[in-house]
Amino acid sequence: MDTHHSGETAEVAGIFNDTVEAGVAQNKLAEAGIESFVHDENVLGMNPLGGVKLKVFSKDLALAKKILQEEK
Repeated sequence: MDTHHSGETAEVAGIFNDTVEAGVAQNKLAEAGIESFVHDENVLGMNPLGGVKLKVFSKDLALAKKILQEEK
């Protein structure tokens, strides 16, 4: 994780069924210049209802959610 964002918190922008869906969304955000992080990708096998969380820095949350909503 990039540690150059002091004071910023990582917020959940979306929850996906698998890492493939999360990766597609992550690419969309990257195209818009938004840095994102896949979280909980390794627990999917243990708890399939939990999903894969895609997180962004709090300053990018509103725009990230808008971009991800347009994707649906």
